[in-house]
Amino acid sequence: MSTLQPAAIATQRVTLRANGQVFQEFIAVDIDCDLDRVARSFDVTIYDQARMDQIGAAYDNFARNNQPLTQGMSCTLAIDGAVVLVGYIVSVDTAWRADALTTRITGLDKCGDLVKCAAAPTGPAESKNVDLLYVARAICTPFGIVPRADVDVGAAFARLANGPHDTALAALEKASRQRSVLLVSDGVGGLMLTHGGSSRGPAPLRLGENVLESSAHRSWEDRFSDYYVKGQTEKCNGARVGVKAHLDSTVAPLGAPTPKAAPAPAVAPEAAAIVMTGHAVDPEITRYRPTVRLTRTQSGMSTVQEQAEWALRVARGQGDRLEYTVLDWRAAPAGPTGTLWLPNQVVAVYDPVALINSDMLIAGVRYTYGADGCKTRMRVVGVTAYDRIDEAAKRRPRSTPKGKSTTVLDSSVAPLTAP
Repeated sequence: MSTLQPAAIATQRVTLRANGQVFQEFIAVDIDCDLDRVARSFDVTIYDQARMDQIGAAYDNFARNNQPLTQGMSCTLAIDGAVVLVGYIVSVDTAWRADALTTRITGLDKCGDLVKCAAAPTGPAESKNVDLLYVARAICTPFGIVPRADVDVGAAFARLANGPHDTALAALEKASRQRSVLLVSDGVGGLMLTHGGSSRGPAPLRLGENVLESSAHRSWEDRFSDYYVKGQTEKCNGARVGVKAHLDSTVAPLGAPTPKAAPAPAVAPEAAAIVMTGHAVDPEITRYRPTVRLTRTQSGMSTVQEQAEWALRVARGQGDRLEYTVLDWRAAPAGPTGTLWLPNQVVAVYDPVALINSDMLIAGVRYTYGADGCKTRMRVVGVTAYDRIDEAAKRRPRSTPKGKSTTVLDSSVAPLTAP
């Protein structure tokens, strides 16, 4: 029998269930939940005393009495009896020496399959008149994932196309961005359609009180003084002055030859119909740092001004990245009876070192256990870092006068009439 005993074991606080077995004795625990990664993940190391005691047995008896965990198995992970992850084992690494046998197990929740797997390998490539929740269900259901929404998912898409190679997550994000919705795994087999900062954290973060360690990265690297967003319409659609819609300004109706006129300069209404520019200024950036971006969508959807203001908000929120470490995995009070720290929570931060005294957004939470006990490491950003813009907010159906065709004619073609 081995004489090695772990210095500390997180008995009964973390429980891993897989293959009909229950594991509660861990040398190390790392459970990660982050808004930048749609799936929750875990990395735990088990001191395998039972199999260590069987090393000297005959192989047949050893294999019969020990059913090791293997990659691909379904599993659940619980903290203090509350399930925080339902998913699959990704990898298993074993390490043996004369006095110890350890097994390291990593895994992902069910949403992990959305990251690399195809959205619709057999089609359809296009959907019409369906809303975001319908799209999410169509993509997620084959993976055993249940989408839910705690916000308005917006109007139905008139037309939504996906590339045949699009991953499930890419297709979902393409649709969710158009409806100003954030995708967040709930860890237990569901995908939440929500907004950034959907709830408040269980307690403030205060240096010198509940914060054990902190670090701050405040940067202007991806922030600018002026945000320009430029785009253009598909066509002028009647905005030219004195010229019928869809006719080039240099073309006259068919008839007697006339001298060719010089091209007419674009007047203000025409220019406004062709080129759109949004401009937002960040007063915190004190030197000249302009950036120009192309509009994400065609005219008639979210305005270029809204997109410029959105780009400013996100860059400002992402410019402040802080990390805080607190004791235990729960707060108010710490221990099994407290409230679990979670991502996508707004929390008050009092940090005189980083000169912050305001609400911030918890973008990532990592629950760890080791020789120094149970701790939570939080990644905190500005509250606007995960803002979404409703890219389809301004779309309006194009009306057609009664009796008029919607077909755009070439500018040199006249209607058919009697000779």
